[in-house]
Amino acid sequence: MAMPTHQPTEDQRHIVEVLVAGGTPKTIIAKALGIGMKTLQRHYADELETGLELANAKVVRRLFRLIEQGSTPATIFWLKTRAGWKEGQTVEIEQKTEQQAYDFSKLSDLERADLRVKLETVVGRRH
Repeated sequence: MAMPTHQPTEDQRHIVEVLVAGGTPKTIIAKALGIGMKTLQRHYADELETGLELANAKVVRRLFRLIEQGSTPATIFWLKTRAGWKEGQTVEIEQKTEQQAYDFSKLSDLERADLRVKLETVVGRRH
């Protein structure tokens, strides 16, 4: 005996559209509807193909309405994601170093020994 032909309802079409938009795998969608993959492909081809795009269009339409109504968060979101705006402040720091020559011959033996210990301590920390 042959299985009855599947007749999709508007509710089922909407369910498929929403599940596709949410990233649900086709195998899970077919299982949720109690049909096989071939039946899903045959009867819901449009929903499978356009579900994500239709959902995105609805979200964009809603976002744009919010922007038109003066929603600051929606406007900021749009500017960051669509207009390339960025938050934050960029600070550039330029460091200039001057090379100075020191005349170590004017140091006393004690000052040279103290400087040597300090230099060895600093160089030792780097290694």
